[in-house]
Amino acid sequence: RQVYGVSGSGKTFFLNRMIAAAERDGSFGPLHRFIIVDVKHEGYADLVEELDGTADDAIETIQKNRTSVVHADIEFAQQDIDEIIDYLFHTAERVEGFSATLVIEESSTFIPPTRVPPSIKRLATQGRSLGLSLILANQRALSNKWTDTQSTSLTLFRLAIPDRKLLKDRWGLDADVLDDKLSTKKFSFAHYDLEKLGLRFFEPIPEKKPSKGRKRKAGRIGHKFKSFVKM
Repeated sequence: RQVYGVSGSGKTFFLNRMIAAAERDGSFGPLHRFIIVDVKHEGYADLVEELDGTADDAIETIQKNRTSVVHADIEFAQQDIDEIIDYLFHTAERVEGFSATLVIEESSTFIPPTRVPPSIKRLATQGRSLGLSLILANQRALSNKWTDTQSTSLTLFRLAIPDRKLLKDRWGLDADVLDDKLSTKKFSFAHYDLEKLGLRFFEPIPEKKPSKGRKRKAGRIGHKFKSFVKM
């Protein structure tokens, strides 16, 4: 899965709310883990109390907590990702019921146009059978064509103008019409199914956190995230 959106368009907020709702909802199994690698070091402070700085810290946290955020140093971030992915495969192969969702923010930092790190390739191609899923989040549309062959969907917030031609050339999407529609409501987004070639628009995720008496609404959001991950 790929999630695109310029700064301030709602991309990180969307992932925050979806993961938080999925944690409460129970749509995922009790051993499911959410891991976010975030080199920009912002946007997930409301999701977890303690933000981890290295892969070793994150792996220790993954063992205990539902959600972990790795504020990786840019110089060592790829090594952190490699170690986390190795741990996820090792655990999924040995612990019944274990599954995980890895979100890589600013994914273009690790995936240039002509190369994909072996660990990310492994997760994208072999992870699904073990219950491991990958979400690539970025401000700009990734220009690496290999990621297109492994992706089943795009979640699109407002895009940078240079990316609009890319969407047209690669997927036949009229990005100008798309952006006009998304600009009418802050944090609204579109979902494009790369297998069925279907485009759907969605209302913004509510900014206000659900009260304790409104768990049913949070459950619907959590269920949507489960569907989103498994698409």
